[in-house]
Amino acid sequence: MRAGGDRPIETGEVMRWNDVRAVIATIAAVGAVWGTGAQAQPAPKSNDTPEEIAKDAQRDLKDSRFYNRPGATRAQYDADWQECRLIARGSKIINGPMSYYNPAMYNPSISPLAAGVGGGLGAAIGAAIAEGIQRRENRKRCLMIKGWRLVKLPSDRAATVAALSDADKQAYFNRIIGAETVEGSVDTLDRFSPPEDPALAVTAGLAGPATLFIHKKPEKAILPPLEPGQGAIVMAFRRNGGAAEGRSGLVQLFRYDRVKGDLIYQPRHWKKTGDKTSYSVSIPSGDKKAAYELRVIPVTAGDYVLNGATVGTTMPPTFSNCFGAPMIHVEAGQYAYLGDASPFLGARLANGEKMSAMIYTRHFDTARKAMAGLRPDIAAKMVEPPIHNRATYACAAVTMDRFDWPGMPELSQAPAAPVSGS
Repeated sequence: MRAGGDRPIETGEVMRWNDVRAVIATIAAVGAVWGTGAQAQPAPKSNDTPEEIAKDAQRDLKDSRFYNRPGATRAQYDADWQECRLIARGSKIINGPMSYYNPAMYNPSISPLAAGVGGGLGAAIGAAIAEGIQRRENRKRCLMIKGWRLVKLPSDRAATVAALSDADKQAYFNRIIGAETVEGSVDTLDRFSPPEDPALAVTAGLAGPATLFIHKKPEKAILPPLEPGQGAIVMAFRRNGGAAEGRSGLVQLFRYDRVKGDLIYQPRHWKKTGDKTSYSVSIPSGDKKAAYELRVIPVTAGDYVLNGATVGTTMPPTFSNCFGAPMIHVEAGQYAYLGDASPFLGARLANGEKMSAMIYTRHFDTARKAMAGLRPDIAAKMVEPPIHNRATYACAAVTMDRFDWPGMPELSQAPAAPVSGS
């Protein structure tokens, strides 16, 4: 399972993903893709009849495997399958009536990110991402996040199902979809935080002196005072040793509208209008050798979601936590401590598997004390805002996923959004 904005990477898989990164390097401009006219649009009304939807949803009800959720009906499965189908192709926002694309710029049948890749590198690549295995994988993940279990029948039982008449087979699936108990192996997706493993443990103590990274060029390493309407996000890259030692990384956040349940998109003509609003916030590590590297990023006051992260590189992620992301609120004049990010690359877990992940922890007192030794003026204004999980928004990524900050409540439990954060 991917954790904290990065997915498990086996040794052989590292090479494949390095090749992918080389091929789709233009994805590094994902912020530009999202900011050049792509906005939330009314979702197109589907002309599919319930019978047509049921026929399409039948694709994932096979002799050897099917989806099951105890107590569910076939109609509920069909509805969830159709919604996940639309989400996976970029035509619908999760839990919302809007879609995210600009028909004048993107093919509305595929996600805007895939469209951007296809436009820059050839339609075949974009179509492969949007139409092929990855789209089906995103649809599967969507269903499993909704609580559906993927059941795989043993071969003898699958043969029995295959021998049923069409009518009996339909009756079987209509019944087994909501059954409390099922035969065979059952795959579930109910954990969205890093596994508790010694190889990924982050201790509270620091392995070295704290540093404040602003810019690699000393003459540009000047942190300006906050402007009116600005706050700042404070984050530390913590490397306590092990698979995190000497590793780089990047954390990516997007501006969020919790009332609409979607991102706030950069207007197409933002330069002409002098719009200085923070829509996309990238926090890359600056010194991978530093044991504790504080970063201060000025942003427009408001709400932000942790969209994703990368480990071992400072390129933007090609995946998104759009199925559920942590959200924080930044007030004007405050320095909001998000947390510590530890980039683990190739950590050997107790079960023998290798995992690469950004592991997040919060040690506010440590961070404020470290900042006090570097910038006491900033330390005096540091706060630890609450984090709320399960912020959903339009998916525009190769891989669509969810990440829960361990121990944090859901967004539904958050107080009403202040006017200044709109």
